[in-house]
Order: sequence, then C-alpha cells, then structure tokens
Amino acid sequence: MEREFSVKLANRPGELARMTDALHKDGVNIRTISTEPHAEVVRIVTADPDKSRESLRRAGLEFSERNLLVAKLKDEPGELARISGALAREGVNIDAAYLLDKDSKHVHVAFAVSDEEKAKNILKL
Repeated sequence: MEREFSVKLANRPGELARMTDALHKDGVNIRTISTEPHAEVVRIVTADPDKSRESLRRAGLEFSERNLLVAKLKDEPGELARISGALAREGVNIDAAYLLDKDSKHVHVAFAVSDEEKAKNILKL
C-alpha cells in the first residue's frame, strides 16, 4: 500500500525547495507530486513512507498522511472511466488519484478513496 503525504507549504519562493531538499538529504525518492498553491498544500507519494515521515518531521514541516490503493489499469481509453464509474455506483468517492508508473500496456494509478474496504473489493485488490 502506498501513502500520500499532504505537506503544508507557504505559497512563496523556496518552500518547495525546502521540502524536497529535506527528502533528498535522506535519500527519499518522490514518485509523484501534486501542488495546490491556493490551498498551500503539496501532495507527494514517495518510495519510502517511513523515511519520508521522519524527514518531514525533522524539517519541521506540517503534514498529514493517508493510505492509497494502487490499481493496475490497461493503458487504453475508458479504463479510468470504468474504474471511477464502478466506485461511484457503490458510493465510493475518489478524493485523489496519482499516476505512479506506466509501461506499454498498463498504468499503475494510486487512489485516495472515501471507503478503502469497499474500494478494495470493487478494484479486486
């Protein structure tokens, strides 16, 4: 299971550098990143959640974290529509989605959802 870290950063020069430098110093690889400047939040998924947590704490950064479910989808039109529709029909909201990696036939997408257990059953994880 993957973890999403939502890091509170001021919307000013140098804040992203401060966070990424802290992770770099501890050898943490960022797999995917999303920024929300007006909310002053940067969301990251890293290769090592335990190290990430410690790095962010040592840097004095305010953050929260949550689980992500990873689905292997065919890399073809309609796959995300199929998955999101299946979750919606069962009342599961997708709060966030991240492309983690891709090959010629598949993509791995990480989802933050409102109901993990229900989503696991739907996604057959």
